[in-house]
Order: sequence, then structure tokens, then C-alpha cells
Amino acid sequence: MQLSARNGHSKQESNRVKRIVLLTAAERFQLSGIGLTLAPDFPVQDGWKNLSEKVLVVAPGGSEFKAQAQLNMAHFNFGNTPTSAQRERTWRVVVSLVDVEKANVPIGSQILVSPETHRAVLGGGALDSDAV
Repeated sequence: MQLSARNGHSKQESNRVKRIVLLTAAERFQLSGIGLTLAPDFPVQDGWKNLSEKVLVVAPGGSEFKAQAQLNMAHFNFGNTPTSAQRERTWRVVVSLVDVEKANVPIGSQILVSPETHRAVLGGGALDSDAV
């Protein structure tokens, strides 16, 4: 995996796919067989289908790299007597980065996705102010 510093806009960069910030990593968990799973997670939108996409990871210091992400619906088990807040979080969409080590995604890193994926995860329209 190669990390590179973000610098001015080149012609090649202007041809890149427009990407939108989906999340800022508040926590991350290295899970065997799954990859680096990131928090926060998201509510499941009506008609959700799991998807895979090449995303852009931008660390707080500005270094960036592309990674394959899996956006999957996951079930959280809160035991026999979950609170009402926990019951609302039973089914969630989680983002996992395939073949990425925890050290490469510090807390505060941003995950940028296509506008289509942004809409699928969050519903509604994408915010142009968050586009890169």
C-alpha cells in the first residue's frame, strides 16, 4: 500500500471520480476474516443491498490512499435484555476496509465514497460542500 501526500490539483486529479466524505473514523477494529471495521456505523436504509467500492482514505495529516471497502449490513447482539436504544441499533451498515492495517487508518481519518454510495448509505442527496 502506498501513501502519498495531497498536493495541488493536477490534470490527473481533475479527472478523478468525485468523492464525498461518508465518515470520519471515530474507532476502528481489526477483525479476522473481515478486515478493518470502522465506526461510526449507519442505520439500514430501505432496500439496502451490501456493496463493495474502492474508497479514498485521507488521514488527519493529509496522506491518502485507495482501499477496497465492503459496506455490509450487520447484526449486533446486545444480549437478552437490550435497551430501547440498543434495539434501534440491532441492524446497521458497517464499513470494513479489506487488507488494510489499523495503523494506516488513524482516528480522524476520512473515508470518501462515490455520490451513489453516499446516497445508498445515508439516503437523500449528496452534499456538494463535502465533495472532493
